[in-house]
Amino acid sequence: MNIETKWLEDFLSLARTQSFSRSAEERHLTQPAFSRRIKALEASLGCELVDRTSMPVQLTREGRLFQITARNLVSQLDDCVTHIRSLGRGEESVIDFAVSHTLALSFFPEFLKSLNTTEASFRSRQLIANVDDSVQALKNGICDFLLAFENHTLDSTQFAKLYLRTERLLPVCRGGDEGKPQYSLDEETRMSLPYLGYPKDIYLGRMVAGLLRHPPRKVDLQLVSESSMADSLKVMAMQGMGIAWVPSFSIREEVRQGFLVCCGEETWHIPLQICIYRCMRTLSPEAEALWKVLESEYSVDDQSS
Repeated sequence: MNIETKWLEDFLSLARTQSFSRSAEERHLTQPAFSRRIKALEASLGCELVDRTSMPVQLTREGRLFQITARNLVSQLDDCVTHIRSLGRGEESVIDFAVSHTLALSFFPEFLKSLNTTEASFRSRQLIANVDDSVQALKNGICDFLLAFENHTLDSTQFAKLYLRTERLLPVCRGGDEGKPQYSLDEETRMSLPYLGYPKDIYLGRMVAGLLRHPPRKVDLQLVSESSMADSLKVMAMQGMGIAWVPSFSIREEVRQGFLVCCGEETWHIPLQICIYRCMRTLSPEAEALWKVLESEYSVDDQSS
């Protein structure tokens, strides 16, 4: 999937103005050039995002769903660029969080919001990276905290850890008639089921691969597409392309609205421990104060909260 950032910004402009001509002017493009970029985005995603028969222009069902992801991706990229540019300026009183891609879209904003209800008062900055780069950022002092799924490779003598929440990787697919799943892991079938997977060298890929090595029941899963981004697999599942294991916190609204349906019983669910890490070295006064607040809210031993 090859998507350019400018296409996302074009799409968000169109969603806001509901007019190809006004958005083309806003984006400093001719209308034909603007239309080509929207079509390129749709071609890359494999679906129509815009209903061109309506006046003013309306988003399709897929477009309304993708609008949320596009807005988050553009915002995260802006935050990351701001973060990188500010590293050399020696800014004070800013707490830096390295956050894995999967947690950045849905979990991290909710986590920050919950902290605003405590006595903590701070400015935060988010560095989004893959797990390995995030761990390196923590080790090198580029960030104060790492928000990630539990990582047993982090030495407890060098890093402190708090358990924030237990979530689950859920097998989901597009809902069919009467809210039933389009595909089912629990029904007997001789047909292969299309499967949307992660690369096996990333954390979520290893978790799903571990389950599928010894599945609750025998199924024939046919890998049809692979992505390291849980949100990409989520969109593919909503389009009916297959079954994907997606973190429960990232699909609550899609499940509530019926865009996605869980297609496997509890034996197909994979527990996920979400943790926050810090180095044992002394942090800034603001970061140390926040860690004390977190220690009062979360436990190093309680893995079920």
